[in-house]
Order: sequence, then C-alpha cells, then structure tokens
Amino acid sequence: MLKRSLAATLFVLAGAAPAAAACDAFTGVVEALNAGDEQKAHALAETAGTANCSANERALTGRVASLVTFNRIVAAVGAGGKLSDHRQALEDLQRQYGGPWQVLDALGDLARERKDYEQAARFYQLALEDGSNETLTPDWMAPDEQYILRLDKLASEMRLAAPRPVQLAMRGGCKVSFRGVKIKKKSTPVRYVFGTADFTPEGIEAAKDLAECLKAVKPASITLIGHTDPVGSADANYRLSVARAETLKGYLSSNGYAGTITVVGKGEDQPFKPDDASAYDTETLNQLHRRVEVDVE
Repeated sequence: MLKRSLAATLFVLAGAAPAAAACDAFTGVVEALNAGDEQKAHALAETAGTANCSANERALTGRVASLVTFNRIVAAVGAGGKLSDHRQALEDLQRQYGGPWQVLDALGDLARERKDYEQAARFYQLALEDGSNETLTPDWMAPDEQYILRLDKLASEMRLAAPRPVQLAMRGGCKVSFRGVKIKKKSTPVRYVFGTADFTPEGIEAAKDLAECLKAVKPASITLIGHTDPVGSADANYRLSVARAETLKGYLSSNGYAGTITVVGKGEDQPFKPDDASAYDTETLNQLHRRVEVDVE
C-alpha cells in the first residue's frame, strides 16, 4: 500500500492543484501540502470552521491537512520505519477528518497485519467508497484504476477471511462502479454447513446483505459462480459448488431479486489467489477458496 500511495502523494507535491476556491483556508492548506508544512496545514484546518468556507471546503481542507501528516508517515516507513508505529496518528486522522482514502487504506493494512480481518475489510471498503466520492476526493486526490481494483480485491479477501460477515457497502447503497471503474465480480462470503449446501447462520446474514446490494444495483442478470476448497474428490466438489450456488440463487429469487440468475460450478478448479498466501494457515486459505462469486452483467 505505502509504495503506491507514496507515488500518489508525490504527484500532489510535484504541483498538481485543485481549481481555485473562495475559501482561503483551503487554498492555504494546498500550499502547506506542497511545502510539507504539517503544523500550518493543521492550523488552517482548525480555522476553516470559522472562515468563509462552505461545508465541503471545510471538510476538504481537513482531508488535505490529513494528507500532509500521511506524507510524513509514508516517508518514515520508506526510510525503514514500521507502519504499526504510526497507528495512533492514523487513527487520530480518521477520527478528526474522516479520511482521506489513503489513511483508511493504511488502517486496513494495519488491521490485516494483526489478523483483524473484519476491521480490515471495513477499512478497505471505506477507502474504496471514499476514493470514489468525487466531492470530497477530487481527481487530483483520487486513486487510479489499478488501485481501485486493488482496494476492491483486498476488501473482498478480508470479507472471505473474516469470521463474521462484513457488509458489501459501508456507506449507502451497494455499488459496482467506482469513478467509472466497473467491478463486475463480487466474491461474497456466504457460509455453508460443512459438506452441504445449507446456509450457516452467518451464511444467511451474508446472503441477506447480497440481496440488499442487488436491490440497490438492480442488474438485469447475474451469474453465480460456486467454488470449493480442495478437500474431497474433484467430482464431489464440482457438484457441491453447483448446489451451493443454486441455494443462493433460490434465496435471492425469493428475497426480491427479479433478474435472471445463471448458475455455474467451478468446484476446486479456480482457488482464490490472495494478496499474500503466506499470511494464512491452511484452514483460512480453504475458507478463501470456499466462495460464491457474483458476476454482474
């Protein structure tokens, strides 16, 4: 994460700037960002609330101030420091300014490092949604297409690894497009009783979240692609992957999704490819493999 974000923030330092604004605090905080003046940036963020600034300008002033501190953290980690040493500072930035997405992404990395997969999923999802907010994340602050896809993949991976279901969207209705980048496939952690196509209680909760997502997106058709872990025979796993996808199809159809649903089984043939497989034990890896992908047409 940090190597990619370092490139993004250096782009801002190299001279990219937003359109002129009436808010003097906002103009000043961009200058402080380019100068790397952390103290001035946060002082301006404090005064923006009493200046001639709109609510959006006040929020954006704080987020740019947050970026100045984030730049310092990136530089420290790039020089050999530990990201975990800056956890408190990052949490303070999130609490005070709500972002930006770079801070949320870093907090996701920290949660993943300590194997708090539920928290990591939430932070990565929030980073994805924050990065697509064109009001609070203008183009010059935004993640590029490659990083949007990475955030979605990490959020999906963390949802699969988490012991409890984590919502597909943290703010508002579920989305499958972020800044024009379409996310066609969603891996959903619908859990089943071992060796069967019956939902666990957690599986029902995740299926309900998916149903709500589809109500928000309203795709005309979807494909459910079932996958299993490699335990058992290939034939049995293929049949199980189809049966589990069929169970999910029945649930979605009976809970408000009116579009066409196609079911495909892959068995154990397409295991999940995690960002860092060495971070997981065998059981967690198998949990990642056991999934249903939703391909939104």
